[in-house]
Amino acid sequence: MNTRKLVLFLIGIGFSGLLFGSEDMENRVREIAHKLRCPTCQAMSVKESDAGLSLNMKQRIRELLEEGKSEDEILQFFEERYGEWILRSPKKEGISLLLWTLPGLIILVTILILIKYLWKKSRDTVGIDTSPLSKAELRQIENDLKQL
Repeated sequence: MNTRKLVLFLIGIGFSGLLFGSEDMENRVREIAHKLRCPTCQAMSVKESDAGLSLNMKQRIRELLEEGKSEDEILQFFEERYGEWILRSPKKEGISLLLWTLPGLIILVTILILIKYLWKKSRDTVGIDTSPLSKAELRQIENDLKQL
């Protein structure tokens, strides 16, 4: 009786390992598919798309993972076949590096120009005469207010 329970327990562990292993494989397939652009519906990732080509690509990702390929090797595989545009996040090298850094540089330059402008403006207001109004000026303001 105890041997029977032990055998059933070992079989259960084996099946759970298969289930968890396949779940891990599916997670990796989804993770990699999310990094690839769908060639037929370019606004979506391969993970999100149900297009035939995307389904084939997901199957190919699964096959490459089963062959022991790494994520980088799989992304390289698709990049060689479709070009760099297949990657949803372009590599940070060459002209792409400039495109990645350009927004930050624009913001930095804008902040520096704004600081310089405000600093200059604050220095210019220091020389403005802020002495109290004379009696004639006060009378003029009162007259103007009465006319309103």
